[in-house]
Amino acid sequence: MIKKLLFLELSALGMTLFGTVANAIPVSNANINFAGAGGDSTSRTATFVVPDKNTTKLVKDGLRLYEVHLAKMIEVTNDFCKDRDSKYVIYWNYEVEDGKIFMGQYALTCQFAKNTFQKFGSSTTENVTVNHRGDPTTVKVSVLNLNSKNAKEFATLVQSIKPGCIEANPKICPGDRLE
Repeated sequence: MIKKLLFLELSALGMTLFGTVANAIPVSNANINFAGAGGDSTSRTATFVVPDKNTTKLVKDGLRLYEVHLAKMIEVTNDFCKDRDSKYVIYWNYEVEDGKIFMGQYALTCQFAKNTFQKFGSSTTENVTVNHRGDPTTVKVSVLNLNSKNAKEFATLVQSIKPGCIEANPKICPGDRLE
């Protein structure tokens, strides 16, 4: 069982984890993509798509899939922000049911990701494959140290992040079907 955890493939983000698992919570079959910057030096848009239908399902240490998904977005944001201004924003478009349901757009600043890591710490690292305009790149990201002692506090933090709509024509808001 432990050996399986040591080399657990996290296809959730096209990730493979090498080394100790510690408190890493796997996200199965997710896909993460970053759009091009388009000349914008203050933000980037990314998508986080999972096949899950029930994001309220408890997965580990009292955390629901929803919180685990947001944790992964924060972890990737933190890594992406290593050489960016604290005000830089990643607009995450979160989709479930393989992109059929829009859960909302989450604006995560570099400062928010950094503060979250300062508050909860890091337990380990993961190798994550992220698609940048269709070009897969593997990066090593720090994993938040989430456990049974701080899960409730993290869930409260996640609830404070309000999902927004995408200002498109027509407008796309949380709960909208994308098919």
